[in-house]
Amino acid sequence: MSILLYGVGTVHAAPILFVTHTPDNNDFANSVAVFGNHRGDVRSATRGGDLYIRYDDSTLRNLTEDAGYGLTAATEITVRDPCVHWDGEKALFSMAVGGSVQGDAEAYFQIYEITGILQGETAVITKLNQPEDYNNVSPVYGTDDRILFTTDRPRNGDRRLYPQLDEYESTPTNTGLWRMNPDGSSLEILDHSPSGNFTPIVDSFGRIVFTRWDHLQRDQQTDGDINAIIAGNPQPYGTRVYESEESDTYRGVQPGDEIFPDHRVYHGSDDTIPDPTWDTGLPAGEQGLRLNHFFPWMINEDGTELETLNHVGRHELFSYTPGSRNYLPDHNITDPHIREAMLQVREDYATSGWYYGTNAPEFGTHASGQIVRLYGAPDENPDDMRVEYVTNFVTRVPLPDSSTPT
Repeated sequence: MSILLYGVGTVHAAPILFVTHTPDNNDFANSVAVFGNHRGDVRSATRGGDLYIRYDDSTLRNLTEDAGYGLTAATEITVRDPCVHWDGEKALFSMAVGGSVQGDAEAYFQIYEITGILQGETAVITKLNQPEDYNNVSPVYGTDDRILFTTDRPRNGDRRLYPQLDEYESTPTNTGLWRMNPDGSSLEILDHSPSGNFTPIVDSFGRIVFTRWDHLQRDQQTDGDINAIIAGNPQPYGTRVYESEESDTYRGVQPGDEIFPDHRVYHGSDDTIPDPTWDTGLPAGEQGLRLNHFFPWMINEDGTELETLNHVGRHELFSYTPGSRNYLPDHNITDPHIREAMLQVREDYATSGWYYGTNAPEFGTHASGQIVRLYGAPDENPDDMRVEYVTNFVTRVPLPDSSTPT
């Protein structure tokens, strides 16, 4: 069971709104994975689970069932991402309905709003106007009540560009951070992200804080295909080069097509083989680039000032990226750090400026892991920002039964 908890109303003695989720042992590109987690089909999001609320007298209430959802096989549901309104009397969430009966059409996560969540009220669930036939997830209320969310809708709505594929495994991902009015009008993209944005919040300072995936290095699928061509072998991935985004004409990738300015560090199935096509001939004293981060970012609600949280450098808090020059001492982080991902970022509502998240690997933990926190109030100098461990670092990955971290 995967549970997300959000307080309703005041911080102290408040009801808790949460979702339940049917277990899924798969950990790649599904609704409980680190990336590719936005799709609503039954292969990606197991059916079952509901939107619940636990009142401060310990009473439990199944809100989706009360509103008539999930009661038959044809209307089985999966729910995610609840977000309570500022007044504590309604909430947004994403839900996929149906898709589990043979012959059903493709199912997508759509945004719904629920009212009547307080004790004694009648729960009413309303589907918002929004991009149809796309997955719209992680909705939150803006300070002006406009809806902020992520979606896999192409930036211009051209279905030929669907789905967007990430820069890592060429797996479908969302296209970034979007905004719309409560009635679905004035749809606009705030951040068009190559590999997707995840779990936005609006913090106490009015900033949108979210996790952004940056895999800013040479594409490994293209890398593999070009090396296969050089070796005279069949291309394993079939990567393509299109004339433009407006064209359906393409050709297979060829040596020289990958023009990302920095050389890739490694290639191969075990990611340890120096790549002769990219790494040969590097200027003296330089080495290849490796960058794969799920980092906390921020942006204003109008789409301005997009940058990492407080403009802190990735290399200052994360340990994945090597130095670009090998004649300098190796980058050795002795302070607490994050390997490659700070996921599910949430602000401490009792103490503004503290952000909690999970330091988790890409695979193997269903996006769960070590709990960390980071102080990033707007007036905090990024040079002074530090990661603090809430739980032991060893909790970042699955532990043997005999392990007992403090």
